[in-house]
Amino acid sequence: MAGATPSETLRAWAAANVAADMATWGTLVTDSFTYVHSNSNFETKQQVMDAFAAGRRYHGWDIRELAERAYEGCTILTGTAALTVGRAEAPSILNIRFTSTVVPEAGGWRLAALQTTRLPD
Repeated sequence: MAGATPSETLRAWAAANVAADMATWGTLVTDSFTYVHSNSNFETKQQVMDAFAAGRRYHGWDIRELAERAYEGCTILTGTAALTVGRAEAPSILNIRFTSTVVPEAGGWRLAALQTTRLPD
């Protein structure tokens, strides 16, 4: 997203997850994007896209806290979020803490990596 901040890019990425808008989602991550889920599953960009094609859905990606730390060549985003996942008729809410590395690419910012950790209930 040209002109967007790293935080705005993460928020757009979260919205694309909820909308299952993989066309937009794919423009917000690097080709080498990796996602370590709160259950320790590791996925590449293609594996995430394949999972959405097979029916994965997020019903909510509510970012509650968000902080940026800028470094030369990247920004580290940390925060908390509530993820609403699972079947629409019986969703589960996962409260997580996340860390994401966002890099300048293609005139904007893109997520290069995301790692989530589930918070205790």
